[in-house]
Amino acid sequence: MAKFKSYSTEQGELIPTYLSEWVPEGHLARLISDIVDQLDLSAMTEGYSHRGEEAYHPAMLLKLWFYGYATGVFTSRKIRTALDENIPFRWLCGGNLPDFRTISDFRKNNLDRFADLFKQIVQIAMELGYISLGHVSIDGSKLKANASKHKAMSRERMKQEIVRLETEIGEALEKAKQADEQEESQLSLFPESANVEVRYRQVRLAKIQAALQALEERKPEAESKTPEKDQINFTDDESRIMDTKTQGVIQGYNPQIAVDAKHHFIVGCVMSNSTSDQQQFQSVLESIQDHTGKMPEKASADNGYFSADNIRSAENAHVDAYIAPSREGKAKGNAYDKSNFTYVAESDTYICPAGHALTLKQTVNANNPEKETAWLYETEACLTCPFQKDCVKSKTGKRTVQRTESDPTREAMRTKVQSDEGKAIYRQRKAIVEPAWGEMKEVQGFRQFHLRGEDKVAGEFMLLSLSYNLRKLHSVKYPKEATVYKRERSAQKRKMAA
Repeated sequence: MAKFKSYSTEQGELIPTYLSEWVPEGHLARLISDIVDQLDLSAMTEGYSHRGEEAYHPAMLLKLWFYGYATGVFTSRKIRTALDENIPFRWLCGGNLPDFRTISDFRKNNLDRFADLFKQIVQIAMELGYISLGHVSIDGSKLKANASKHKAMSRERMKQEIVRLETEIGEALEKAKQADEQEESQLSLFPESANVEVRYRQVRLAKIQAALQALEERKPEAESKTPEKDQINFTDDESRIMDTKTQGVIQGYNPQIAVDAKHHFIVGCVMSNSTSDQQQFQSVLESIQDHTGKMPEKASADNGYFSADNIRSAENAHVDAYIAPSREGKAKGNAYDKSNFTYVAESDTYICPAGHALTLKQTVNANNPEKETAWLYETEACLTCPFQKDCVKSKTGKRTVQRTESDPTREAMRTKVQSDEGKAIYRQRKAIVEPAWGEMKEVQGFRQFHLRGEDKVAGEFMLLSLSYNLRKLHSVKYPKEATVYKRERSAQKRKMAA
């Protein structure tokens, strides 16, 4: 009796007539096909004419890209390969086999339309009851750009390189001039290879000069104070050098997302090349409004977003925000950080960690509308305090605490988040937003952008985010629960068309 079953690579098969027989009911590819068939693609289809050869339908190409990003296939060449090897991809293309350049051009030409498609998918999830906007959590994550950090050059390095190249070009040209004056063969003293080297240096010089000018014109950022971040990248000049906790220093972008607590759908997303999250909070709130038509009831964010401006923007939008307070002083083990001084409103004083009262001594910027008014508090007790060396850094021997117009706003948020109710709400933040980043990176396999330039990267990130939402629709059993809804939407479309 044989130990193993026999097999042969030449074994014949009765291949089914329809590939759909090989794509199970409830498969992700079927969901994506159903969703795309419901989307309004008029903005895409209107750009096609009746002239020339018939074009591939935008719906078919969208299905390929949506399914590709949902399953970790992010390039046109890999999608084209999958059309030969992968049954769901082959089924989605409906018997067509577009080449990789056609697939690539379609994405490139429609990057600015993915935001509207993202919005339509969010609206579908809302109509199905999968998005409540009761609690939304906001977070960013630094992702690699399609550029090497070794192709970045600092301001000082560019200035040094310009001087070096100008010197070398000048020396080479002087050598050529001497050769002409001596009426000797240019080929022997200044060969063609030298001409090539001069042209190469001139091209490189022009490129560096343009990059330096762009860096000089760049809007200064708070994080640009560190020399390693005051750079420009020659491959993608809109990407930035960024510090990360797990990958070290990368050349990348810092996209932001807002995730709904009910079923973890992404309801807002924006692209940023800033290394700081702090300036992104308001734009993410506006993104939620744009994509859902309303603001969330609650919004939580970590201490990277802690600022008076962000707190006020949430208040103005009538959003109950829970933003963790900054922990700079505590994180460094500084017992005498300003955050450890208690302000007493009744007496308008600060109480230091040693128990001394600091009283108002000076008002700053009171008549300058462009700057916040600030109040300076001091005490004579510092001169005899045993903790003076640890607390006081000024030459006067007295500690000065500055209070600004924004401090009451920050203090109110700090008190709110540190309350029992605030802790309970803020504690949900990690479980809401961080799994979304984990799924996009680990499950979908998206580790870096494939396009260059902030606008193109923003379009690609919209594509990634909507593919994540399609996976979420699939995980909440969309095909089973939404069959009736799908028929109703189709009926409404036919009615509108009539």
